[in-house]
Amino acid sequence: MAFEIGDVRIKNRLVLAPMYRITDLAFRIICREQGAALCYSEMINSEALIRNNLSAQRLTQTCKEDRPLAMQIFGARPESMKKAAEILIEKDVFAILDLNLGCPSDNVINQGAGSALLKRPARACEIIKTWVDLGKPVTAKIRTSQNMLQTIKLAKQLEKAGVSALAVHARPIKLKNKGFVDFIAIKRIKKALGIPVIGNGGVRGKKGFDRMIDKTGCDAVMVGTGCIGNPGLFAEILGNKSISRGKAFSKYLELSQRFGIDYFGRIKVQATKFFENDSRKVSALEKAESLKELVAAAKAS
Repeated sequence: MAFEIGDVRIKNRLVLAPMYRITDLAFRIICREQGAALCYSEMINSEALIRNNLSAQRLTQTCKEDRPLAMQIFGARPESMKKAAEILIEKDVFAILDLNLGCPSDNVINQGAGSALLKRPARACEIIKTWVDLGKPVTAKIRTSQNMLQTIKLAKQLEKAGVSALAVHARPIKLKNKGFVDFIAIKRIKKALGIPVIGNGGVRGKKGFDRMIDKTGCDAVMVGTGCIGNPGLFAEILGNKSISRGKAFSKYLELSQRFGIDYFGRIKVQATKFFENDSRKVSALEKAESLKELVAAAKAS
């Protein structure tokens, strides 16, 4: 079932979440081939982007097969967030601009960004308003809190500021990506808003996807940790034949080389995720000191 975010049509209800050191271009392409209709970039540091930092620039990499794409930015200073958004818009390679209001990392929170902005709704709305004027649909990804009324109030404020859709990770900051998923919170936020709501949290298969839709009435489902190392999860949810983890990793290596994302450290992290169900192989992968050794360990029976 298709839905729309502003003037962007999303062909189905499966969305790939933004995940640090995971959702690079190569991984996104595989997820799209497996059925993800909308993908988010890794979070991009606004301050680093406006300084023309090479690592930040790499995170903006995309291609024609990577559409529609939502670029996610994190930061706390409205002027820097606007400059970063303008830099991305000049590239004209993405469809949606997303504000990170959900990252629970201490490093990000200590910068006043990510989920720290949940406690500064005026600042978050100020950033949203400056982005809306740039002409791209704007979304935000938030977390729920133990104060339901406060979360609903924030969601309404963001809608009024101009977001075209809201992704809701139904866990508080302290739980990060584990524990109880508050379906009732997403359901109440959905009822309170007039824009699409994307439910997020705990989806690791078709049952989880169906449960999220049935329990919340959300417009789409954002899949995060459940697809790390297993992009075939999207095909499983759609009832299609899925790619195996081994073949997915081979595809990831191929695409990484094609797009020049062949940084050993990143590929090593991804490799351990693709083979996380094989402790012996993971141990061998962790000992690898070069890409050649890594590939050999991945191919070993």
